Amino acid sequence: MSKISNVKYSNFCLQFKARVSIISLDLKPISNMQMTNKQMNIKIFKSKNQINKFMNSNIHLKFAYLHICILFLLIFAFAAPSAFAAFKIPVQAQVGKFYLNLSGYISPYASVVLTIDGLFVRATVADAGGNFSISGVLIKEGFSKFCLEAVDFKRLGDSFTCFTVPPAKGDVTMTGIFLPPTLGLSKNVIAEGGETLAFGYTMPGAEVTLYLSNGQKLTTTADSTGYYIFNIKNLKAGKYNLYARAFYNHKESLAPTKTLELRALSWWEQIIAFIKSIINKIIKFFSSWALGPLWLALPILILIIILILKLWPEKFTFIYQSRLIIFFTRAFRKPRKPLHHSWWLGY
Repeated sequence: MSKISNVKYSNFCLQFKARVSIISLDLKPISNMQMTNKQMNIKIFKSKNQINKFMNSNIHLKFAYLHICILFLLIFAFAAPSAFAAFKIPVQAQVGKFYLNLSGYISPYASVVLTIDGLFVRATVADAGGNFSISGVLIKEGFSKFCLEAVDFKRLGDSFTCFTVPPAKGDVTMTGIFLPPTLGLSKNVIAEGGETLAFGYTMPGAEVTLYLSNGQKLTTTADSTGYYIFNIKNLKAGKYNLYARAFYNHKESLAPTKTLELRALSWWEQIIAFIKSIINKIIKFFSSWALGPLWLALPILILIIILILKLWPEKFTFIYQSRLIIFFTRAFRKPRKPLHHSWWLGY
């Protein structure tokens, strides 16, 4: 019995050491043991099978964990929206304490834009009677300035008017604002003594007065659509600022903050302006997209011509021998400077 138990014990130790050597990847021979190659192969084969079973069991565990994680993610994806919906908190923000309310008239279907500190705030369109209103604009305490810009429905001209009010300590309401007529020019640069047209829109049937900075005044009456027109001529050379005001239902419109500038050029200013316009047209022509392929092809074409002249110069002798080419080459050729002792050197 002791021999049998010793044999079993020795076999167990051999198996254990073989497994340990395989797991640790140490395949060195085990000291103090005599094993045949066949026995060692059998032990290694058994150990490898056990390791593979262990690794396969771990793979199954990993797939099980992965499935559990996916299940939790699906449950969270479907349950989270309803859970977060219960925690929605309404957020409201308000800039300003008081309200600005405006109403008035300009011209039928004109666009009116409200700006504060140069920033767009609100826009509206006048009705068929030229009436407009802007209400419910939040303003801060101490608010004191705003501007209204109007553009007629045909986009012929515009008007820009700024207002200054006492610092706001409550709601600011302004009614009956009669904005100045829109104003545009057919040409803002004319020759001295030339003419241009000034036109725009206001309330239908209103009396319109055009003011020039030289003190000249022109008056006309708007038609049934609010359109008016002036013919400005016989102006001396100089700069002129123009603006228009209207008189309607016993009330005069406001004066615009911005005016239009008209320039009448003298004869020498006209020459300079003409040269500048020609140069600008040439630059615009050569920098246009239509000539883009030409700028790419031109260097290639020049290189091809130079290559042909280098390869077959005898074919183009008529060019070199032409009288025009000879004349220009002689005219632009620098004269040869004689040497100081040319007579002595034999030149």
